[in-house]
Amino acid sequence: MLKYAILVMSLLGVSVVHADNDELRKKIEKSLPDVKVTSLRAVDDTGLYEAIINGQVLYFSKDGRYVIQGDMVSLDSRTNLTEQRRVSLRKDAIANLNEKDMIIFGPEKAKYTITVFTDIDCGYCRKMHSEIEQYNDLGIRVRYMSFPRGGIGSKSYDDAVNVWCAADRQKAMTEAKQGEELATKTCVNPVKAEFELGQQLGVKGTPSIFLESGQILPGYLPPEKLIQVLDENSKRS
Repeated sequence: MLKYAILVMSLLGVSVVHADNDELRKKIEKSLPDVKVTSLRAVDDTGLYEAIINGQVLYFSKDGRYVIQGDMVSLDSRTNLTEQRRVSLRKDAIANLNEKDMIIFGPEKAKYTITVFTDIDCGYCRKMHSEIEQYNDLGIRVRYMSFPRGGIGSKSYDDAVNVWCAADRQKAMTEAKQGEELATKTCVNPVKAEFELGQQLGVKGTPSIFLESGQILPGYLPPEKLIQVLDENSKRS
């Protein structure tokens, strides 16, 4: 099974800390002893350095005395540079996930593939799944990953584990989202790792739809609207 902790570290800023930035990295990690800087690079000639820490984009002064948490926007181009970086990181992360750790609905060859962080008990997650055949018919392949909103050890977490450990995961997912109580089962499962990965990638609620481009669509979108968004996104890429 894919070790998500290693994956997140490698994808959300695989070590690109160059020798000339090593002193700044050491200062940051000394000031913030519980974190690891996995990427550090200068932001043009601004005197600031972009750091990826626990999957988050932060900016530090060259001497490591000041940190800026927020979005950096270019006034010349009106471009949100921070969001651009987040999208790039998410795109790489999503592209390198192991589908063996997902519950997938739709043919392998589809027009579009989306990755959805879902919760068994979430109302809009259930509504989305009730229309899964419509998404598939429009050429949208849905890859589910678990994001129990109640957190590790909650009922929604246990429900996700029961789905994963069922003999037929697709059938169990559908039954659980229809409100049926599944048999309690335990097995080696990716639920905790997927929940933590979702947090790293900025998931705040469910469903959270990730496009192959790295863009996040927070919340439910009906099939007809989602295919429009995917078509428009495809034209821009």
